[in-house]
Amino acid sequence: MRIGVFIFFVLAIVGYGTPGRGAEAFEAYRERTSMLLIADHCDTLGTLEQAALISGQVQARGALLRAGEDPQKLDALQMDLSRRAKRISCDQSDVQSEIARMQDAAQIWSRLHTMRFPARWQNWEARRDDARDKPRWRVRAPLSDANGTIVDFGLVADGERVFLDLVVLDGKKPTSVILHMRDASRLAEPMGEDLLRLMGRTGDSPASLMPPQSVVQSFFAVDKMPAPPSLTGEEGASSKAILFRFADKALNAFSSLDPRDVVALELIYPGRAGQRQKRERIYAEVGDFMAARLFAETVPEEKSVTTAAAH
Repeated sequence: MRIGVFIFFVLAIVGYGTPGRGAEAFEAYRERTSMLLIADHCDTLGTLEQAALISGQVQARGALLRAGEDPQKLDALQMDLSRRAKRISCDQSDVQSEIARMQDAAQIWSRLHTMRFPARWQNWEARRDDARDKPRWRVRAPLSDANGTIVDFGLVADGERVFLDLVVLDGKKPTSVILHMRDASRLAEPMGEDLLRLMGRTGDSPASLMPPQSVVQSFFAVDKMPAPPSLTGEEGASSKAILFRFADKALNAFSSLDPRDVVALELIYPGRAGQRQKRERIYAEVGDFMAARLFAETVPEEKSVTTAAAH
């Protein structure tokens, strides 16, 4: 196993490195996975270091998958790296040096207050906020559609619990919202190039990556309420915002999706004068939601207000 000097890794784990594309992205995944496995083999991982390493590895893997890399190739690489890591002598000076470097990088990562996780069409914005007296965003994606509807979608912490919420910000008043996503029991992976071509799709927009309804599972929002100012701001149109909350089952299903997946949020409006209900869809990439969630939910005792971009 080549240990080398993981300066790239130290930068990447705190959000200043980028997985890039092609060979660069593959090397990022290899190095982040190697360091995770070596540190685990040498039993040097505290909770904070483990969260930092896993978050970095998940980001790198997601970037490769979205670039078209074969997930089986990545799984095979991880198995090979695992075998190699088990042969490492943990008391070697270079191994100890890299573990110490990783621990220093994890400390920097732990002191960040916010972090951005870009995907192809949107960003996940992750925030560490340990306030308990008001709801607050943990992970949020600002979204909109061609009709001008503006929403925030993501993970909200409310007291000791977290929820998958949608906040409609522009004064529109849908009566209900349905979250549509791939059902892994009917379609094991997101649609690849062959299936997209068969369906006559280009894959150049979130809508074109949404799987057909026959392999989709849907979740109705189970609660509707005025959105609290802590999620929207105090003034203007945000005071008319509406929050839709999904059940834990929807959050668990969403958290289990592939970083290549796209979901649809279907907003339903009442019909007028006997007309049919109006429906509009807003699409969201799953992207690095789990890396963002891991960042947001790893809250050290001391934090700074530093902000970084994950890519």
